[in-house]
Amino acid sequence: MSKTLRALFLGVALVSLMIACAGYALLREVRAPAGSSSAVTEITIEPGESTGAIATKLRAAQLIRQPLLFTLLVRSQGLDGKLQSGNFRLRPNMTISEIVSALQTPTRIEEVQVSIREGLRLEEIAEQIGDAGLDHVSAETFAAAARDSATFKPQHALLESLPPDASLEGYLFPDTYRFAKTATITDVIDTMLNRFDEQYATFEKEVIVSDVSVHQIVTMASIIQREAVREDEMPKISAVFWNRLKPEYAAETGNGKLQADPTLQYALGTPGGWWPKLDTLSVEEINANTSPYNTRVNPGLPPGPISNPGLAALRAAARPDQSAPYLYFVASCTDLGGHNFATTNQEFQNFEQEYLQCKK
Repeated sequence: MSKTLRALFLGVALVSLMIACAGYALLREVRAPAGSSSAVTEITIEPGESTGAIATKLRAAQLIRQPLLFTLLVRSQGLDGKLQSGNFRLRPNMTISEIVSALQTPTRIEEVQVSIREGLRLEEIAEQIGDAGLDHVSAETFAAAARDSATFKPQHALLESLPPDASLEGYLFPDTYRFAKTATITDVIDTMLNRFDEQYATFEKEVIVSDVSVHQIVTMASIIQREAVREDEMPKISAVFWNRLKPEYAAETGNGKLQADPTLQYALGTPGGWWPKLDTLSVEEINANTSPYNTRVNPGLPPGPISNPGLAALRAAARPDQSAPYLYFVASCTDLGGHNFATTNQEFQNFEQEYLQCKK
């Protein structure tokens, strides 16, 4: 046999060996699960999601190691574009073949829906979540977890400016949510915080208030949310409160007192009456309340949010009406849900008397 022929046979043998080794490695990878855990991971495949996107999602959830191999296997079986959309319960100890098979039959995950409206305080949201019917979450456990912001700070950059030991008051974004009935407390709170992150990002680059933290904006938004009746007035009400904090108005505002009734209501709230009326309290009783949330007495913003504001209030806190020079506002008798705005205390007193007269 000539040297050329022997070299050719040797080359063919080496290529065959390489193909065999590669085939064995691929087969071993197909048969080997990504992990040993049997813990269930819930994955949602959206309608029309590509095989490549599904593979990336599975890799991010640590359910597969090789997205390309998953894609090749799906295509080799003629399933490209034919995997089902829906909710799936998968485990790291499943092989790629088992996962491909599972993705052809979606698992129905029982869900519960809960709608959180703007302006509720943490305890009120906890009550709603507790009543939603989640298997592993009660009002008490939700409230306890939401009071521990340190647990969630590493995953949510917008929580960085929270003071030590602060709760998540203000950051539990009001919206309608659908949770798996088996969702954990962490699942629920992370979902609400993720929604907050998404909504805050829509105006984050448009903030015009200078030298304030995210926490201060959220705190101001929580007050605006409780004070405003109509969204169209929120930027103007925001301007009133930010103006009251400016040094040039210190003489007019008692050194920067917001004098926002909802902050005192927050301090006085108790189970069954989280937002008590203040008209039964005398001026002496109000002034004697030593809570740091009593902005009738204490200048500046309260220590933190008093409610969980929606997007309109957050945006208004970040972008107050710069054309509004006002320092006061009083409910209007003639404009439903509206207010009269004043620049001086005398104007304020006149509007207040007008309101009191028409309410008789």
